[in-house]
Amino acid sequence: MENAELTTRATFIKTYSGIRGIEAAAAELTPDGFIVLGNMTITRDSVLTVVFKTDKRGNRTTPIQYFPGGSGNAIKALPDNQGYLVVGERIKVNPQDPETSNIDIYEARMLHVNNNLDVVNNFYRADVSGQAIITDYKAVTLTITPDEKIVVLGSYQGALNTPERPYIEIFDANLTSETFTEYAALERSYKNAKSIHHLNENLIWASAIALEQQNFDFSYASVPVVKEGSVFTRYTSIGENTPLSQSLRVDDIQPFKFQGLGFGVVGTRSNPNGTNANIIFFRTDSQGNIRETTVNYFDAISGETTETTSSIQDYGTAITGTSDGGFVIAGHYVTNTQQGNGLNDIVLIKVDLNGNLIWMKTFGGTGSETVSTIRETDDYGLLVCGTNVIGGVPSIFLIKTDANGELKN
Repeated sequence: MENAELTTRATFIKTYSGIRGIEAAAAELTPDGFIVLGNMTITRDSVLTVVFKTDKRGNRTTPIQYFPGGSGNAIKALPDNQGYLVVGERIKVNPQDPETSNIDIYEARMLHVNNNLDVVNNFYRADVSGQAIITDYKAVTLTITPDEKIVVLGSYQGALNTPERPYIEIFDANLTSETFTEYAALERSYKNAKSIHHLNENLIWASAIALEQQNFDFSYASVPVVKEGSVFTRYTSIGENTPLSQSLRVDDIQPFKFQGLGFGVVGTRSNPNGTNANIIFFRTDSQGNIRETTVNYFDAISGETTETTSSIQDYGTAITGTSDGGFVIAGHYVTNTQQGNGLNDIVLIKVDLNGNLIWMKTFGGTGSETVSTIRETDDYGLLVCGTNVIGGVPSIFLIKTDANGELKN
């Protein structure tokens, strides 16, 4: 023991508090650590975007920066060392507007910051048509294509009784808009997952689709594939034949680490009234078509389960491909007074390429925890980012585990 060398701890739990409560939106890997995105809500129409960097041990390397002008939903590093781009939205509230649809106006937002997290630009997509009903725009997520185009996925909606549908806007490397495409093929509302990806010359994402406008109690899951700046190339779904028996929502879609195998999708399946909620996983093939034989359901108490059987309420919110060809799913479950504190605890689930359970780990503290992002790190560990609420005050956490979901060296 006298000659033993100190070793660097490979796992950690870190929490980050702001000048008031801050909630996690996303985290991404950087060459020297991680960049974290969050939000601080003052009022509904006054939200500050929160951004900070850490090293690979989760120690902050920049102060927590607060940017007025709206919320952030996703963050990506821009090509050629140009900093980072945040997408989200801001709300303008006018309770005196005679049009009910115009009381809350949403504008899609893009915030460009440099590598030191100084603001370079802050710009919006807003309705300037001058029509009586103002169209709402929300930016959900973004990706960078191999030819350095910036692709933003969002949604748009006119009157309150009309569907909320997806749009895609493509920018060049100088953040000049090249194409803007609205997708209105279906008279149904979409709730888009938090990720979009480049697939050959196409774009792929996941959505929950409601059959009734403004009502996501009944919904099914879909994976659209579209040509860049053009129309749907293909579209597959699950649950579309029995939509009124379930609420099926998707939260994240991520690629296999091995190119050409397709994507994994995670979300939540519940009864229309919200009961019997289970985590759902399925995958696509290399062309983005859903493989229905890979649909699996998970419960944090019993492990693998059936579609409608649930011993506890479970929610799948994030997923990452792993270097062994599988996936790790992250989410939360609601404990009850016999099994926990009655709040949310974290669950991590490792599956193989077809969604079969390999292992499952749970984490819980005195607060209520939810997960926004999970990523495999360069040492094959797992970075989990989310929000912990204690006494009604939210803070951001980062958890780094080893490849098996363990908190140890």
